[in-house]
Amino acid sequence: MVGEAFTVLGQPLDTIGWDAGVERIQSYLQVFERLTPDTVLVSVNPNSHVGHFGELTGNSAKQHGCVGVVLEGNLRDTEGLREIKLQVFYRDLSPLNAIGRWEMAAAQQPVKIGSVTVHPGDIVMGEFDGILVIPRMDAERVLLESEKIAAAESNVRSEMKTGISPLRSFETHGHI
Repeated sequence: MVGEAFTVLGQPLDTIGWDAGVERIQSYLQVFERLTPDTVLVSVNPNSHVGHFGELTGNSAKQHGCVGVVLEGNLRDTEGLREIKLQVFYRDLSPLNAIGRWEMAAAQQPVKIGSVTVHPGDIVMGEFDGILVIPRMDAERVLLESEKIAAAESNVRSEMKTGISPLRSFETHGHI
């Protein structure tokens, strides 16, 4: 999963009921109309126990070109998300509907996950081993350097398959 960050910051509500909650959730639901191809939704939701993202919003995100989600929050509807093949990195699970319990506080503003600040437009890459955030202004430099590293690692991989020692290959290519 690689794309440009589209950031959302959420906040819990004191339970306000369904009707008031429907009104308060609308700005979040409108976010899905603003997603563009190759975006990664980065949603940060401190101190909230509800499901912040699920299969229905996942379908909308995917139809607008979103390539994945980084959810510092709770996921719901995992089976449906697997069916539509939308990759989501999430903190926890919750079956609770957010309406009346949660609202979006901001969109397209910097958000923080742990010690990492994610700005709108930063490059977000997620894979089996984790998530990487590259500041937009560093993206080209990081891409060029990563291509060099990938080429060196390819050479090391080939050498390892022929029995060359890791130390010798490291000394030759500078990577292991």
